[in-house]
Amino acid sequence: MGSLSESLQRGRGDDIGSHKPTEKSRFVGAMLLLSLCVVPFGWVGLAAPLVWLALHAIEVTSGWRMVLAFLGAASVMLISALGLVPGGERIEWLAAYTDASGNLISAGFNPGKAAIAAGVLGFMLRSRNWLEFSDLRYVLVAIAVPSLFGLALFGTSPKFAATIIAALLTNFLVVAISEEAFFRLVVQRGGELFMHRARWLVALLVTVLFTFLHTGWAASPVALVVVAAAGLSYALLWMRTQNFWACVLAHGGINAFHMLLLPYPLPG
Repeated sequence: MGSLSESLQRGRGDDIGSHKPTEKSRFVGAMLLLSLCVVPFGWVGLAAPLVWLALHAIEVTSGWRMVLAFLGAASVMLISALGLVPGGERIEWLAAYTDASGNLISAGFNPGKAAIAAGVLGFMLRSRNWLEFSDLRYVLVAIAVPSLFGLALFGTSPKFAATIIAALLTNFLVVAISEEAFFRLVVQRGGELFMHRARWLVALLVTVLFTFLHTGWAASPVALVVVAAAGLSYALLWMRTQNFWACVLAHGGINAFHMLLLPYPLPG
């Protein structure tokens, strides 16, 4: 991820408290602003500043402090996304889309994942590691392969409605960003830093974890094949580009293809 990954590999030993006054003011400002997520999301909204803090700590520390930062980021994200914080019930803001083919698409979202996404956005906008134009070809391949798997296994079920557009936007801003932050920025990047000679093994292990955490969503072994193909595509895309936004775009693209053209959810 450009300067972000380079700073991690150099292993700077700076402490948060050693930054210049302007950096301290930005740090405090980010914490206060992200803490406002408790207003719409309740206590789980505190995940936003905690995620920002953990990602920041990963960037500016080394050694055991960096390990703790990775573990802290992973723990906060998992606890928040899995709904383990009281009051983290799913928020539905539009009536679900249904049709005679059995499709069911909700425009709601998980407030824990929304808080994670807010913290990640705050951090990534600060780091300015944008999508590289040269990476778009790899993004398209990462979208195409799992999509063709799904098409071959389940056939088409085209659909379009205002609720689906709202669901696509929500999915990109909440699901794609929060999940890629966990699997790519934290788990896979951390694994690569500490197992740099076994990057392929890290990619496979992250794919297994991705598939396992989606078993509640995929209703059949065949559906899990598509999930695993998507997870492996994201992992390989990260290996090739080291770009967070490339992985987010691929994740959002596959989910959009699924919502618009495949049965949703995938049948059991």
